[in-house]
Amino acid sequence: MEFEPSETDMAAMAGMDAQILAEERAEEQRRQQVLAEVKSLVSKEVYAEIICELTECCYTFGYEITAQPAGALQDNGAGWGQHYVNQTTNGGMSGDEYAGTVAIPVGEGRFFQFGYAM
Repeated sequence: MEFEPSETDMAAMAGMDAQILAEERAEEQRRQQVLAEVKSLVSKEVYAEIICELTECCYTFGYEITAQPAGALQDNGAGWGQHYVNQTTNGGMSGDEYAGTVAIPVGEGRFFQFGYAM
C-alpha cells in the first residue's frame, strides 16, 4: 500500500513551505543589510576579499557586526590582516566536515562575524 497524503497534510506542508521561504527571504535581507554596512566600513579591495571568502565557504549564515568576536586570532595573509576563527567542527566523522565562525575586523573594535559550514 502506497502512502497518499491527505488534503490536510498537503495544506500543512504548503504552509510550512511558505514559512520556510519567508524565513529565507528575511535572512537574505538581513545578510544584505549587514554586507552593505561592511562595504561602507572597509576598502573596496578588502570588501572584494570578504565576498571571495564568503563565496569559497559552502554555506554561510548568521551575518552580524559585533564587538566581541568568537575564536582565536589567525592570519591567512588576507588584506584585512588578523581575524578570529572559532572552528567548532574539525573534520567530523567523515574527516571532511568543517564548521564554525569567522570574525573579520571592519573598524575600530568592530568585526564582521559569520558562521560557516563546509
